[in-house]
Parts: sequence; structure tokens; C-alpha cells
Amino acid sequence: MITSRQKLILKAIIEAFVKDAQPVGSKALTQMPYLDFSSATLRYDMAQLEELGFLEKTHTSSGRVPSELGYRYYVEHLVTRDADVVDSFPLIDQIFLKNKLAREQAVEEAIHLLSELTNYTAMAVGPSSNQNTIKKIDFIPLSESDAVILIVTDQGHVQHQNISVPEGINISELKDIIKTLDELLRNRLIKDAASVLETTFAKKEIESFIEYQTQLMHSFIHAFAKFAEENFYLSGVTNVFEQPEFHDVSHVKNFVEMLSRRELIKLIGDHDGLSIRFGSDLKLVPMDNCSVISVPYRISDSEHGTIAVLGPTRMEYSKVIPLVEYIASNLGKLYKK
Repeated sequence: MITSRQKLILKAIIEAFVKDAQPVGSKALTQMPYLDFSSATLRYDMAQLEELGFLEKTHTSSGRVPSELGYRYYVEHLVTRDADVVDSFPLIDQIFLKNKLAREQAVEEAIHLLSELTNYTAMAVGPSSNQNTIKKIDFIPLSESDAVILIVTDQGHVQHQNISVPEGINISELKDIIKTLDELLRNRLIKDAASVLETTFAKKEIESFIEYQTQLMHSFIHAFAKFAEENFYLSGVTNVFEQPEFHDVSHVKNFVEMLSRRELIKLIGDHDGLSIRFGSDLKLVPMDNCSVISVPYRISDSEHGTIAVLGPTRMEYSKVIPLVEYIASNLGKLYKK
């Protein structure tokens, strides 16, 4: 059981370490006005916190640094929201006021501002159509060898996929096949469409076009994948490289490759509220010394997005959390207009 005094000491060590990334010793703690305890008392409690797994001792200093467990306890029980952050809210308000009709522009500018205010990497996963249902699949011939498939959802979203019609396949016959697929997929969820297409039943429906079947199937699956792929916004990628945790070149390379694969989308996913995930939660090598703070914003029962900040585990949580929460609340309002 961690005592009240140990909580104060842990909070002080984490917030001091966040500022300069230097191990914290008992001498530094004695200079803090709210830690009016003897050096011996502080050293004892620091040793206890280390034994409990909240602190770690480095090889190069007698001071301690927070462990992941220590950070986790801090964000769950000790962190307080920085009151000075409200001074930045007017800058955020200005973005949403001038972009009432340009939602994507508002998201991009808000994410860029968030990365500048925090000096970390900011990202947003915009609302997708993955939970919408298919209302219509249409086929529009452009020429004897080219056509466009249109997929319309119940929310009015439209996705198109260009296809090439090979020799030996008649446009009118292909149009009949698309009509059959329209009947097959109508009123099904976008997220289920690809698997439906891959079932035996779907293949039997177009068995007369067996040679063209695979290509056509892939075209549809590609179109549905576009629906399922959330709008992804990213800003301040290089910000994290200024942190001591990213001075290793191979670490930077792995991190950039991970971002290019958009692996973070599945990590910041859909949550009911504020989520803070650490290296052991993320299970990715480049994320060993990182954490992700994310907050969802909800537009409707079927549409939602997430805003997040990625930075070192040694992050200014008291500053980042209220900024992420405020921008997420404004994004939700923006999409409801």
C-alpha cells in the first residue's frame, strides 16, 4: 500500500523527470516546498517506491526515474489538469469558428495546433463509414472497356471504384452481375461486405464469369476497404525526435516505418473515454518508451473518431490531457452541425 507521503514523492519525481529527463535524487526533492521532509525520510520512501516497482534506479546516477508502473499509477491517481492550458483554448476555438463548413480543414488545423502546443506527435482518426449499411451498388459504363462501380451507404456516403472490362466480357452482362451483387449486399454493413463477397454463395452468383471473378472480387474488396479505412490525420512526426528517447537512429527508423503503415490506427481505436496506453500495452518495438493519449469523439451511434497524442512515456500529461479532451469535444460538435 502506497502512503500519502509516497504519493507526493512519486508525483514530484515524475513531474521533475518530465521536465529535464534527469534522474531525481533526494537532494532535489528537499528543495520542493511541499516536500518538507528530511533527506533520510525521502530516501527511505524512494527505496520503498523502488521496491514496489514505481521507481527505477539508473546505473549512471544515484537518483531514480519513474517506471512504467509508476507512470501508470500517476495518470490513474495523481495527475491534475494544468489550469494554464485554458489560455490555449481561444486558439482552438478560432480554428473551429473559421472552419464551420470545412470539417477536414478544421481537423487538419486542430491536429497541427495540438502538435505545436504539446511538441509531440498529434493524430486523428476521422469518422468512417465502416458501420454504415449499403443502400445501392451501381454500375456506370464509361466505354467498352472501362466502367465505374458506385457504392452508396445509408448515410449518403459514396465510394467509387474504377474497373477495366477485359475482352470477351460483355458490358451488359457485367451490368447484370453488378445488379446481382447489389441485391446480395444491399442493407448489409460495410464492414461485412468483403467477407460476404468471399463466401461460396457470392462466388456461385458470378460463376459464369469464372475467369473474371477474381479481378472483379478484388475491385469490390478494394472499394470496401476504402470505406473501412478511416480518415487519418498526422502532424508533428519529427517532434518526438527531439526527445532523448529518440536519439537512437534505428529507433527513429522503426518509428517512421510504423507510422507509414498506419499501425497506430488500431492502437488508438474506439474507447468510451480518455485512454492512456503505455509501451507494454502497445506491444510495438518502436513504442517501448512511448505512450499514447487518446479521446474519442462521437457523431452518431454509427460514426465516431478519435484524437490522440503520441509522445515519450515522460510526457506532460497534465498539459496534454485537457488539450486532447477540449479538441475532441469541439470535433464532435463540428460534425453534428
